[in-house]
Amino acid sequence: MGIDDYLNKIRALTLNHKRVSTITLSETYLNSDEIYGKLMNYYNEVFLLQTCNRVEVYIYGDDDSAVEDVYRVKGTINYVDKLTGIDAVRHIFRVAAGLESAAVGESEILGQVEDAFNDARRRGALGGLLGFTIERAIRTGKEIRSRFPEISIGLASIGSLVAEYVHRVRGLNSRITVVGAGSIGSDIVRRLAEKGFRNITVVNRTLDKAKAVALRYRLRYASIDSLRSIIRDSDVVIFATSAMNPLLHRRDVEELSSKPIIIDVGVPRNVDPEIPGVVSIDELKNLENEIREGKKKALDEASRLIELRLIEYRRLFARRVIEGMMGELTKWGLSVGEGEVKRAVKAGLIRSEENGAALAVKSTAKKVMLPLLMYLKELAEEGKFDEALTIISGIRAKLNEDGK
Repeated sequence: MGIDDYLNKIRALTLNHKRVSTITLSETYLNSDEIYGKLMNYYNEVFLLQTCNRVEVYIYGDDDSAVEDVYRVKGTINYVDKLTGIDAVRHIFRVAAGLESAAVGESEILGQVEDAFNDARRRGALGGLLGFTIERAIRTGKEIRSRFPEISIGLASIGSLVAEYVHRVRGLNSRITVVGAGSIGSDIVRRLAEKGFRNITVVNRTLDKAKAVALRYRLRYASIDSLRSIIRDSDVVIFATSAMNPLLHRRDVEELSSKPIIIDVGVPRNVDPEIPGVVSIDELKNLENEIREGKKKALDEASRLIELRLIEYRRLFARRVIEGMMGELTKWGLSVGEGEVKRAVKAGLIRSEENGAALAVKSTAKKVMLPLLMYLKELAEEGKFDEALTIISGIRAKLNEDGK
């Protein structure tokens, strides 16, 4: 096997805003517990990334049919892009850098990738080569944001898109209700306050969270139980929660004497799809297009840097593969040494395993293996992966032959 054989085990099945609407994405939203529970029966490593712009599943394996079944059940398999190897790696690098978002350069996505990464690690779904890949993507995303702050200037987050939209269609005295006090909801409140809006009510299922966000800007807050009465006195209602069921139904709107502007950026969708005229991410994309040209140079430079980081990644990936193989050989060497100590104890050559003999054997084995490990790592990083693999294969063959 060459390095590409290992690299091509990285697979990504992506459904995103470029192929489908936010309604379809919302309908495809996956239950994390169920997905990890199912896919970890098929793959050693799994990574699930879900935002308002995407539903993506990454695996390390030879066959992605189990992941296909997940999308097939949701009825969206025909819109899924399948990426393998360096194409899959490039995609997650660009996603983490904010270059694949509906609002290019948005600031939330890097944190969302990190949160998803930490969640997958807690579940025991990452830890090998796929985990290494996501780590490198996060590192690259942070570097992009540090070196090219221009990509985040302007409408760089969902919150800023929403605030700019509201600013364009309503005056500063408008009565605004923000439903949701999580990361996106609190960012929307902050962006609105920065633009000068003060007549804002923060609504959340957990009242303490709504209070914490509202008091930062001296705003009002309320429980979700009073949502319908608050909407009656609102000019704009913004939904930004992760509720699994709609919080606003068509009949609720039909009962209103005057209909407010309704904006839904929740994941999954917070508003009944049957309600007409709801502003979603799809409509907010137009604002991003207006400032895209101003970001073009920085975005081009960011894309070029990602390509350089992918070249570096390929070298480091080869090194990690070799490290894994050598780790297996080192374990074998240690087990042989431990066996020899036990035989020496049994033969009466030493009194017990606790007199330092076992420790000395382990230390010796590691010291003997270390120069070889460093040499093989260097070969892998220099692009001589096949040569390193040949050496390891030869060692394995010799060990198997001696063990017969």
